[in-house]
Amino acid sequence: MPAVRKVSKEQIIDAAVEVLRDDGFSAINARSVAKKLGCSTQPIYFSFKNMDELKAALTQRAIELHTQRVRDSLCAHEGNDSRYSSYGMGFVKFAAEEKQLFRWLYLEGEQPGAYQSDVLMQEVIGVIVDEFGYAEDVARRFHQDMIYFTYGLAILANTDHLHLTEAELREAFRREFRALIAIYGKPAKLPEFAVKAGVAL
Repeated sequence: MPAVRKVSKEQIIDAAVEVLRDDGFSAINARSVAKKLGCSTQPIYFSFKNMDELKAALTQRAIELHTQRVRDSLCAHEGNDSRYSSYGMGFVKFAAEEKQLFRWLYLEGEQPGAYQSDVLMQEVIGVIVDEFGYAEDVARRFHQDMIYFTYGLAILANTDHLHLTEAELREAFRREFRALIAIYGKPAKLPEFAVKAGVAL
């Protein structure tokens, strides 16, 4: 009679996420995940061929959590805040609040290059085109430059070297937006925060 699976794949991935959050990248192994589950390593190897397969599943879960955080931030803008500035806020907050997951994806985990580039790339490019009226190729280059700035803030936040209030962080993104306008040209739809700042090109 085949062994009965008593621990689901999802539970194993959940446990791996908790090990990562608690103890970091180097702690991810079959024994630590089994200990978190309160079982032997057998259910892990029943569900996953090896630890590389489990780590790939952990990477996918981290990507999903990060993507959801950024998407939630994009959707949470209010009043005169642009969805695009909210993208950066979500990215930096994820780095600050999910330190080990951020490091797993971007700093220590040696994960696939596509996820070291950006999450929600196409969705964010669409936001820039829709909100500001830039052509897609310009929006892509604009966003790539913004990514460099965002990553810098995210790494500072992840290592506890960023000490800005939420209002100060949002203003930092607005200043960077204004600076990039000087390079890429005044957008067809100038956001209100840029109008108030007196942007005129």
